[in-house]
Amino acid sequence: MKVGFIIYGDINTVSGGYLYDRKLITFLEKQGDTVKIISLPQRSYGMYVLKNISHKLVLNEDFDILIEDELVHPSIFRTNQKLKNKYNIPIISLVHLFSSYAPKPFYNKFLNLFIERKYLQSIDGLILNSQNTLNQAQTLLNGELPPHIVAVPAGNNFQKEEIPIEEISREPGHLNILYVGNIIKQKGLDVIIRALANLNSQNYKLTITGRTDLEPKFVNYIYQLINKFELYNKIVFTGTLQDSKLIEIYRSNDVLVLPSINEAYGIVYIEALSFGLPVIGTTLGGAKEIINHGENGYLIEPHDSIKLAEYLSSLQQDRNLLNILSKNSLHTYRHHPTWNDTCQEIRVFLQSFLQQSNNSQ
Repeated sequence: MKVGFIIYGDINTVSGGYLYDRKLITFLEKQGDTVKIISLPQRSYGMYVLKNISHKLVLNEDFDILIEDELVHPSIFRTNQKLKNKYNIPIISLVHLFSSYAPKPFYNKFLNLFIERKYLQSIDGLILNSQNTLNQAQTLLNGELPPHIVAVPAGNNFQKEEIPIEEISREPGHLNILYVGNIIKQKGLDVIIRALANLNSQNYKLTITGRTDLEPKFVNYIYQLINKFELYNKIVFTGTLQDSKLIEIYRSNDVLVLPSINEAYGIVYIEALSFGLPVIGTTLGGAKEIINHGENGYLIEPHDSIKLAEYLSSLQQDRNLLNILSKNSLHTYRHHPTWNDTCQEIRVFLQSFLQQSNNSQ
């Protein structure tokens, strides 16, 4: 297959969505397919929409199929029909997260809904990363979905030796809590800070790994909370980490907490499970497709710092409970699809479009 792959910016951007894109591209190339990345410039949402009105996307190669990271929808929702008419190729959208479901002011949300719906009506097939995004797509399209597949992200992102849970220290002491994600409002770091302020014991440490430059106002608010509750000696910021340094961070912690209100799936949950870390997320979004409440972690209602504090306190005081959840976490990971499993499903799905195209000629 000759595949065109449309994204915003740099394919090596550190995020779960771009990781998924890279894994798929690498897999297709290993199968002998040719993949050409088409990078569109990054702008504000409003500028994307304005440029879309006059923008003419020219494909400089003959592709068999075109994959679009759904993130590019405001730049291309008017262009897809022209592409299909001119080049006669199927267009498949790869959905990591629908922007119209992100928390935002009503007028922004209304615009997102309108444009995202128009975009989805312009494509021929959908690759969705979770049951959660499938449900959202059904709502956006009033149940009239094009051919689609749910292909969940994997967690085998590191070359590492698996350490048996029995060799991981679970002795009473500091509860090492990990947050992995960009510091933006929807990820819920403020909920963790408030939960820590409600803990009776001071026997814990929170490590925060992720970018701090995306929402400066929210980052400042986090620092204010830390100062308000006098938690500055309990929290460490590492910035963005990758590969061996991220492996070390996972291995040196006991539990991952990411109480996001807009996590379509959450690759970091699976990554954490691969290290035997129980995970705590919210009932909103895709976390509930990974977290079995009380078995490999916990689910809380969005913004519920009180319940989060209760679960963290239980894990801090009962190391046998932490050990059981850790064993269950590894068990969940071992039965989760690998990237090869996921990408092979996608490749078969793409080939079905080519087969239909060949049969119609």
